Formats: sequence, C-alpha cells, structure tokens
Amino acid sequence: MAVTITVMDVFQQGLPDEGWDARQRARGGHMLQGRPWALFQQALGKEIIWAEGEGWSWLATVTQGRGVRYLYATYGPTVASPDRLNEALTSLSAAARSRGLDFVRCEPIGVGEEAVEGAGLRRVKMVQPQHSLIVDLTKGEEELRADLSSSHRNTINGTERRGLTLRPSTDMADLDAFLALTHATAKDRGILPHPDSYYRTMLEVLMPIGAAKLFLAEYEDKAVSVSIALDYEGTRGYAHTGNDPEARKLRATAPLVWAMMLDAKEHGLARFDLWGIAPEGAPAGHPWAGFTEFKRAFGGTEIAYNGTWELPLKKAKYGLWSLAKRVSS
Repeated sequence: MAVTITVMDVFQQGLPDEGWDARQRARGGHMLQGRPWALFQQALGKEIIWAEGEGWSWLATVTQGRGVRYLYATYGPTVASPDRLNEALTSLSAAARSRGLDFVRCEPIGVGEEAVEGAGLRRVKMVQPQHSLIVDLTKGEEELRADLSSSHRNTINGTERRGLTLRPSTDMADLDAFLALTHATAKDRGILPHPDSYYRTMLEVLMPIGAAKLFLAEYEDKAVSVSIALDYEGTRGYAHTGNDPEARKLRATAPLVWAMMLDAKEHGLARFDLWGIAPEGAPAGHPWAGFTEFKRAFGGTEIAYNGTWELPLKKAKYGLWSLAKRVSS
C-alpha cells in the first residue's frame, strides 16, 4: 500500500523535551533517535526536526549532499504497527516538504520489511549497519565470561601478563590518543574516518551529560587501543575504535571491549550493543568479515534492522540524482 501524503502539521523544530528519552525507551527506540544524539547533531550545525503520535515517533536532521537536501531519520521512525508507520511517514514527508527538501531517508524500527516495502519506500544502500549483536548485561559476570570464545577468554586472562593496563576516561585530553590511533587505523585499512572535529564535538557534548565515555588500553604508558562508548537508556554502544597497527601482538582490543562491558554492567546498564556486523551466512570475503568474527566471539544475540530506505518527494530531481550516483559508484 503506497503512502498517501497529506498535510499533517505535527512536527516540531529543535530539541525534543526532556521526557522524550523515557518515551523512546518505552517504544524501543534506538539511541540515535535520542535527545543526546540530537544535541550532538545540533552542535554539528544540523537542523533537528521531530514528531510523535500514538504508536510512533521520529527524530531527523536536515542533511545536504551531492546537490540534494533531504530529511534523515537515523534508525527511525520508531513505530508500533504498519498503520503507525504510514502515519509517521506522512509526518516525515510533510516536514520535508515544508523545508523544500528533495526526499526522506529513513531506517524504520518496529515493523518487518514487508510493511516497509508496502509503504512505498525505496530500498537504498545501507547507511547505518543493518545487523548487530546485543549482549545481555543482566547476566552474571561468570555467565558472560562463559559466553566468550576460548580465544577471547585466553586473551583477556593474559592482559596483565602482556603488560597492558585498561582504564575508562572522561578527560578530553585523552581524545588526542584516540584521534592519533583512528588515523593510524584508517591509513592501515585504507578507509576515511570522520573529521577530528566530529569526534571532538561528540565528546564535548555527550561526555558532560554521561552519554559518552572513552576507554583506553595502554602499554608502557602509551595508548595502543582507544574506544568511544555511547550510553543511552540502559544500552552501551561500541561506537568508535582506533588501534595501533604496530601493536597487534599485544592483543589489546578484546580486553578493552570486555572492560567496557563490565563497566557498563557496574553502572547498571542492561545491554551492550556491539554495533555493526555482517549478516549470518555472509561470504568469507565480506568487507566486515574480520571484525564480525571478533564481535561474535563475545556472544550476544543477533538483531536485524530493516536497512535504509528513501521516499522521493521531488521525483524528477531524485531520479536524476539517483542515476548520477549509480554512474559514479
């Protein structure tokens, strides 16, 4: 069933109210649909628009790229049923039209793929990871340890023997170590990281409100692995990591993730989101195969999202843009 676009003026500009996150938790919303993430996006200069109704909600940013402007609801909207998805999409479309935008991009949560296809959306290349692993931190520490692969258990048990020390940090001075290792990792793997200003703004905004924390693995007082964790409504997300390619033999990453998990458990968080894996049955040559194997060795339950979808509003312009994107890729 295609979406019928009508004027549904229920969207609002700016940050949602302070009760938003409690309501999102009740709906099962993702942390990238939360108020802390909106604060961060606003600090990056993005316009924030949001809306909610009975059984649905969304939070989105006005985004620009390659000659188009669009409204992007990252891991949203959050909906309770296919009917509510249609209401949320109508609201998203009305908000986008009010800004003269070209299309809506979204990643609906709460319904199956059949409902998303039936809403008249077009599947596009994945932006946010479609698959992840969630570790249940309400388990006891020994049970969590038993869920680890034997390789991870051995690596974690030998942390001190290899001369590694692990620590959490909310000190902005430790960001420099993260940035240096992020650049080293990017060069080693041939990938392009976010600008340094992106990570700096993230921590400047989120650390003071308890929504982000750094974790460092150090050898002889030098950082060899540094991660950024994001916390939201009972969940810790394993968001970003930089590693020293010259220190692989120290095997610092698994102990550091384990420390992040135990720290989250100690602070009362119930879930640890390992954030992004290749799907079950993916070929060995999948670009995410290596770190997927690493993450699966922590145990956890695999979850699947619906992927990334778009709803064209200016159809002729959207068609030309899509064609140009395919030709250049």
